Amino acid sequence: MQDLVGTFVISKSGRDAGKCYVIINSHNEYVYLVDGKIRTLDYPKKKNLKHVNRLKYFDQNLAEAIKNKTVRNEEIKRAIKMLQVEISEKEDE
Repeated sequence: MQDLVGTFVISKSGRDAGKCYVIINSHNEYVYLVDGKIRTLDYPKKKNLKHVNRLKYFDQNLAEAIKNKTVRNEEIKRAIKMLQVEISEKEDE
């Protein structure tokens, strides 16, 4: 499986359906997701890869920070917020 760290995803199923996350780790068919608020770096959500939609957005700087373990929850929240703003601007066009 390709390296998915730093990829933005949207949950397709479960009580968190529609919520945006960042992948911080992957193992077999499972990914570990964080949003910086409820699902922090200390308590990532384990989710089957089939239950998320991968977005075409990828943050290289965020991915490197995750791999180096220097990322903070605030940075993840900011990246998700910027992504949501970018998506809403594209929808408005």
